[in-house]
Formats: sequence, C-alpha cells, structure tokens
Amino acid sequence: MTTLATAPATIADLERHPGRCELIDGELIEMAPAGFEHALVVNRIGFLLEQHRQRAGLGGGILAGDPGFILDDRHVRAPDVAYLTEECLAAAPAQGFMPFVPALAVEVVSPGDAWSDVKAKARMWVDHGVRLVWVIDPRTRTVEVYAPGRQGMECSGEDRLDGGDVLPGFACAVSDCFR
Repeated sequence: MTTLATAPATIADLERHPGRCELIDGELIEMAPAGFEHALVVNRIGFLLEQHRQRAGLGGGILAGDPGFILDDRHVRAPDVAYLTEECLAAAPAQGFMPFVPALAVEVVSPGDAWSDVKAKARMWVDHGVRLVWVIDPRTRTVEVYAPGRQGMECSGEDRLDGGDVLPGFACAVSDCFR
C-alpha cells in the first residue's frame, strides 16, 4: 500500500483517482494488484456464495472485484467479495461507491498485506455495520470469522464455515475455499 497525498483526501478525490485505491483515515491508499492465488480464492468464494444464493432462492447479489463502500467521510473500503441484501442491491448506484455496507464482507489476504492491517479492516467493517466478515488466508489455509459482539474466530481444514443469519443455509468446509 502506498499513500498518495499528504493533505486530507475526500471521497470526490477517490472518485477522480485513476488507480485502484481506498480512502483510509482521509488518505488515498494505493492498493497493489492481487496475485494468482489471491484471484483463485476470490473467484472460488464468489462462486460458492453465488451458487448457494441461487440454490437457496435468496435475493440480493454477490459482488467481487473490490466494490467500494462508503463507511463515512474519511473511509471508502473495498472487500474482495461482498454479499448485498436484496434491499441494498436495489439501492446500489449505477456509478460511484455504495452509500451502505454489505451484509457480508470477505477479505482475502495478499502476500504483501500486513496481518495487523487486515485485522483492522475486518474490525472496521464490523464497526460500521457489516454483520459478517471472513478473512481468508491462502498461505495458512485458514479463515478468521468476525461478527458484531464476537472476537475473530479462526477456522481451518474441515472446520465448518457458515453464513449464519446473513446467508442462511450456507456452509462449507474451510478447505473448500482453497480448491
């Protein structure tokens, strides 16, 4: 991650910026491109969630590709994968960032990510109203689960990863995230 400006940046500054960035504490932070393994895991999670959403007849939608969500005037963050409820999907703007948060935010750890930054981002999602956050680490093949009122809980191997009340009926083994 690289800081791009010294003066406080705004959402409008982020909208005008041509690169892949997030607005964090009023700073434009450039995000490095993701690698091969990261992309595979993002695709796999998106596929599993969309497959479940369709089979279960759930409304809403699964987004990938770092969609931007406005948390407040100083923060626009982009998860790797997100689930939007039907109401949020209907309210999503055709252009620009979404003025709400997803019900589920999935963060896939990249090789260059500092674990402390990833955990801070997960807590930020929950603090701003996201009901479920999964932090997936391809290197350790683990998933850390965050939700309001709950500390991060690490799962691995055949531990069950489920959608709780956010995606009712969704469940898979953690190992399924990496196939």
